Parts: sequence; structure tokens; C-alpha cells
Amino acid sequence: MTSVDANPDAFLALLACGLISGAQHEAVIAHAENAALPPLPGPAHALAWMCVKGLITRSDLKATVEDLEKAAPDRDNFSIAEDTAWEAEEMLELGDRGITHEAVTALHNLGLIDVETRDMALEETPLVGTVPAAPADTLAWLVIDGLLEQEQFKRMLAEVEAEAVFATAAERARIVAEARVLIAADEHTRSLAHAKARRKRRNGAWTIGLPALALVAWIGWRIFTPADAPACDADSTRATLRGLMLRVSIQVRRETLDARDKSQIGLYTVSGIRQVGYRKDERMRGCMATMTRGDATTSIAFTIGPDSPDEAEKMMVRGAKEAIVQARFGNLDANGRPLYTAEPLGRAALEKALREGVENLPRSLSRQAAESLIERMAERARQGRHTGLAATDPDRKPKIADFELTGACRAHEDGTSQICPLVIEYNDRLLSLTGGTSLVLRSEFTFVTENGNWRMGNDFATRFDRALMDSRLGEVALPQ
Repeated sequence: MTSVDANPDAFLALLACGLISGAQHEAVIAHAENAALPPLPGPAHALAWMCVKGLITRSDLKATVEDLEKAAPDRDNFSIAEDTAWEAEEMLELGDRGITHEAVTALHNLGLIDVETRDMALEETPLVGTVPAAPADTLAWLVIDGLLEQEQFKRMLAEVEAEAVFATAAERARIVAEARVLIAADEHTRSLAHAKARRKRRNGAWTIGLPALALVAWIGWRIFTPADAPACDADSTRATLRGLMLRVSIQVRRETLDARDKSQIGLYTVSGIRQVGYRKDERMRGCMATMTRGDATTSIAFTIGPDSPDEAEKMMVRGAKEAIVQARFGNLDANGRPLYTAEPLGRAALEKALREGVENLPRSLSRQAAESLIERMAERARQGRHTGLAATDPDRKPKIADFELTGACRAHEDGTSQICPLVIEYNDRLLSLTGGTSLVLRSEFTFVTENGNWRMGNDFATRFDRALMDSRLGEVALPQ
């Protein structure tokens, strides 16, 4: 039996409404996987399957719909074709996140959803996707889209936490835990949007732009050319900061439609500028300040130093995390040199081991799909939110944007390893949903030697995840 025999209505419906041609219909019959294709719920499922298998491209599908609209001798037929195409596109987006029939079936087989929920989900999801099936993403989607009630999910949380430890229980617990993070991210994004709308209605435009106020603390920068690194409160530094504040204020005014609200918008100002420390070897100053507009204030940190080794005469003001500035510039000796140099590893070896350790943290396929979903959700949250500031510092794009020692490394009890206390600025995808991008992690990490090189200790994943979760808990409220 061919796929068309198993799904005559689905594929013939696509042919009848003009979404596929006779040749494409024949290609379905000739496809190598047609014999194994189960009956599909409807034409949109068939169309999504054809797109995934390369029998029709999304761009071709879009062009076909446009051509049908231009001809449109039969508006009813066109409406059916358009609706089917949109449903297929929505399924393809789900498939790009691993939300598929396979994932839904896996949830049912694990006892996480009942037959009724499974059947409803199969109606809404594609047969296959472009990435491996992601049960955690699928479970989160079920809750977010309302196919699974929040109360049911909370009961599920309680059940998996109470289960004895065995293989199936561990898999159930992992899926539910990852889904919980995604659900919390979605709820936090919605609550932020609602809170922003309430503040706007209550206070007009006065508080609009506070996300930009926070962002400027770490992405705003500008180059100027003095003879040496100027003081934190030097005229050239103040002029640079004033310019950044002006750009933020202008951007806020541009995004404010109500004329009365525009009239209430004042400029951001910077006060209380102070130096934390000066690294003489790097000609770099660490500074703190207070940023204010109206009654709203926030503390910011920044550094002043050479733009690059090749352009040492050009100075740059860079936003930074307060914890990093305090650790890097607050622990210097009388000659402006760092007290903590990561000996006996050396800073370069420590950094190499740390970055490689983060890049090589173990991740399941489901966790990878979850991170991919977070990234796409974050991108949608960022759309339309532009500060008008200078470009982001490219050195801050890796997972570890920055790090610093907060004390001296000490010998491990094994006599060969070293334990080093660190503060890490980590570019976190989950936090990007709230308008920020990085978290400050604090912990002590073990470094071990192997064939003459340093690497992270075997407990690194556990320690890093614990530090990350502790920091995330301050930013994302998980459901109780």
C-alpha cells in the first residue's frame, strides 16, 4: 500500500485545491518512505510532510498560494488552500523545534500524557520534523498552548519528584524538569509584557526605556583618543557617557507616540562616578556610577582602556558587570597589579580549560532542542526593541563573556589539582527572554592536570549547573 493509498483524501485534497501539481503528487507515490507512512489527520499534515521530505519547498509553497490568490476564480477553493498552507507552515515551525508525532507518542509511552491529550496533540503536530524529536519541548508546548492544563502539569511535577529512582523515572523527571524551565520562561515573558503595559498606562512614558537603561550598562561603548587612560570622572569620560545617555533618551522619545508622554521624558544622567582600581600593566581603569532618570536609578560599571593592542592610543569606554569590575579592579596591589593570578595554572591555562569545559558540558538531544527553542523565543522577544546604541562588543558573544578570580587558587587534597574561586559572566539564553543576556555565576571550580595540560575537574558539570541555577532563580520565577 502506498502513502497515497493510505491517505487518499489528504494528498488528493492538496492536488484538488492546487497546492501541489500532478508531478508532485506522483513524487509522493514514488517516495521511498511512502509504504511506511501512516494515515495522516488531514491535508496540512500531508503538506508539511512533503516540505520536510523536500518534495516541495516553503518558498515554492508561498509562490503557489500567491498565484492562486491572483487567479482566484473560486474564492472558497482559495480559502481552503490558504488555510491549509498556513496550517502546514505552523506545523513546520513545530517540527523545527522537535515537536512531532514521535515526541507526542514518547510522552504517552512514558505515561506523562493520557490518550485524549495524545490524540489532540497528534491533530496539531507534524508527523516528522527537521530536528530529532524533543519530548521536553513538546510537553512545554502542550502546557503553553493549553492542550494540557497547568494543574495537570503541577500534579505531574509532584508525581515525578515522588517516584523511586529507576531508568524510566529518571527520563520522566528529566523531561518534566526541562519542560518546567521552558514554561517558566514563557510565563515570565508574558508577565513582563503585561507589567510593562500596566506601567505605561499608569505612568505614561516616564518609565519607558528602562530596559535600555539596564542594557547601556553593558553594551554601550564609544572610542576617543586621549594620550592615556583618562580618569573615571574625567571630562572626556563624562562627555562619552553623556553622549550615550542622550542617545538612549532620543530613542525612547522616538518610540513614544503620545505627545503628552513625550513632553515628560527627561534625559538619563550619570552621577557618583568613582574608580574601583587601575591596572597599570593594561592601562585599564575600572569604574562605577549611578544612572538616573526621574525617580528611577540603577548602578552601572564600566572600564576605560585601549581599544586593542594594535590601537593602544585609542581609548574605549566599555560597559561591564559590577561583579567583574569589583573582582578585577578591587583586588590590586600597591603597584596596580592583580593579587590573584591563577598560579600555578596561569590565567591563560585557566581560561582555556574553563571555556573548553563550558563548551563540552554534556547535553541531551532534548536539552539541545530546548536551548534552540529558548533562542528563538528570545529572538522574538527582542524584535522591535532597539536601543540605538553602538554595536555590541564582539568579544562578549561567547558563552563566557568574561570571568575573574575572586581569590587565590589553593591545592586540592589530592595534592595535584587546584581549586580556584571565580566570578563568571555567562551569556544565558533563558535570561535573554527578560531583555538581558548575561548572568553572574559564583563558585569554586576544580582544575586537574592531564598530560601536562589543565582541564576542568570531573565535578565541573555539577558545580556549573548549580551556580547557573542559583543565578537563574533570581531572574526567572519557576511555577510552584
